[in-house]
Amino acid sequence: MRKPHPEPKRRVSRPWVVPPGLLLLNEPFEGFNVLDETRSELGVLLWQSLRDVDLWSLARPEARAGLFSPGSLHRRSERIEHEIARDHPARPLLEAMTRLLAAPERVSEMEVSEVCEELSRWASDAGLPRTALAFAQRAALAAPDEAGPAYLVGLVSRRCADYRRAETWFRRTLALSRLNRDWRYYGLAHLGLANLHMQRGDAPRARVRLLRALRASRRYGLWSVRSLVLHDLFCITATGEHAEHAEMYARAAFRSYGRRHPRLPVLAHDVARYWMSRGHHARAMDTFRAVLPHLTRASDRLLAWANLAQAAGGSGDADAFNEAWGRVWRMVDSGSDLERVAEALINVACGAAALGQWVRQEMAASYALQVAKRRSEAQQRLKAEELLESARKAGMGRRDPEPPEPEPEFPEASGQLAEELVAALTEAWEG
Repeated sequence: MRKPHPEPKRRVSRPWVVPPGLLLLNEPFEGFNVLDETRSELGVLLWQSLRDVDLWSLARPEARAGLFSPGSLHRRSERIEHEIARDHPARPLLEAMTRLLAAPERVSEMEVSEVCEELSRWASDAGLPRTALAFAQRAALAAPDEAGPAYLVGLVSRRCADYRRAETWFRRTLALSRLNRDWRYYGLAHLGLANLHMQRGDAPRARVRLLRALRASRRYGLWSVRSLVLHDLFCITATGEHAEHAEMYARAAFRSYGRRHPRLPVLAHDVARYWMSRGHHARAMDTFRAVLPHLTRASDRLLAWANLAQAAGGSGDADAFNEAWGRVWRMVDSGSDLERVAEALINVACGAAALGQWVRQEMAASYALQVAKRRSEAQQRLKAEELLESARKAGMGRRDPEPPEPEPEFPEASGQLAEELVAALTEAWEG
């Protein structure tokens, strides 16, 4: 008698575990970084808003009705009215936050989270990275099951060079987005992790993440994510072994973005850097100049001027280099945010080296080295050390600068891409 076939075992799907994000900040008490970074009446109001969100987030929904003392709304509103200018961009956000005090039991998680996100973005644009991180984390605490706020924490942490924190929040974003079937943030989380790997110099792992994000963008029709992936694939290819294929991704990203996309200036800037690395300094300078009017973030403008300085040095244009040198140092001296400062000063040092300005090369490389050490940027630290050593050797030898080498012929296809990028940027600026 034949034995009956055993019934096939059902495949049990494993639960998707959502890992926690790193929360603790290096500060003596909650919100200290905000007070220390701003040191003004605005900072005190931001700190109070931060603590209000903490209290609201930790309270049970049924206990929120009597959370704040009577009269606190009136007192806070008066301080905002008397201390913050009416045209200050943070004022409407602080006023929106006072709704917590007015009716904390009727405010939704997403309302609180969205105001915190807006405050984080404002602080980031204002060059207040620690304040941006503090409010990004509060946005994620207010809406703990949403992938968007978690992704913002990862993004801001990466900009602050807090790579360990960034990785935990990007991984949390992956889990939340998969759980909620929020495929846009699923793709963006892979992008965030890819950029972390690129900053650590691990190109193979970065490429794996980018290809996962590209597959997700195709499967779920995430065209905005696809554009970003193609852009990052260009960046990673431009610095890899097969750099000659980079422009293929650049053209694909340009087509995907379109001529009016807000990320187009960033793509054009990255393409100009690639051309500069191939010896096409004059063409890169034209593109950097077309990009500059579109950049609003301080760190983006700093890097663009630094790249312009390097291109000017490579092409032997001392006047353009001097202008860019002054612009870069004014931005470094006036800003408190160290994001991309080491990278920018390394580029300036390269421009000075090309012109034989050894003192300026040493000055820029020396400060870049200090910043790279503070931010644990290993690649920038190595580059700064090399430039510093070569500047000192050149200065001791008192050797004259070598004349710039003739630039290689610019390929016809590259010239067409350059013209299209500059034309699109010019049209967008004039329009």
